[in-house]
Amino acid sequence: MSGDAMWQCLISEPEGSIRLPVGENAEFGEWAKRAARQYLGADAPRGELRELSSVLARVAATADLGDPTFAYAYVIDAAKAVTAVYEVHDYDGDGYRSTDRLPELLEAVLPTSPERRSVTEVNLPSGPGVRVQEILSVETGSLFKKKTMMETVTYAVLPAQVDNILVFRMSWTNLVFGEALLELAQTLAESLELTEIKEG
Repeated sequence: MSGDAMWQCLISEPEGSIRLPVGENAEFGEWAKRAARQYLGADAPRGELRELSSVLARVAATADLGDPTFAYAYVIDAAKAVTAVYEVHDYDGDGYRSTDRLPELLEAVLPTSPERRSVTEVNLPSGPGVRVQEILSVETGSLFKKKTMMETVTYAVLPAQVDNILVFRMSWTNLVFGEALLELAQTLAESLELTEIKEG
């Protein structure tokens, strides 16, 4: 991030959030087993632990490929291992420091082929920006490829403190939870903030 000051990006961690070990060279399988046990408790049914662990390992590996600054799994229904993922990225704003250029930035850094897409301008506490909501078809499963629908909502924000652009994205495949997750995404996007890191 630019400027003489050092800035740290923060976001709310609502109950149900599990921070993913992106960029930590973690062994995702082992991490996921520990995280599932910690979240569900050691006395949870083994099937539930196994299911949640499997999902956490998969979303951690997927998030790590996207190289976010940080990312979380949000557990919607632990018994059925239903989760959403939210992540924050920090991009160089060179050439994109206006809200009308932000959709182009998102297409360049997080390309998708949506079936439906809507773009609206927003004003968040962290700065002005855009909100992009998409429905897209994605492949799931490693052995038997099958298509499933995914919903994403992405906020790209121009914070005043730095020249960079903050991008928050939340995604989920259980569309029945869409309305509640869109509300949560809005709350999380509003919680994004930059705080100055004080030396000493």
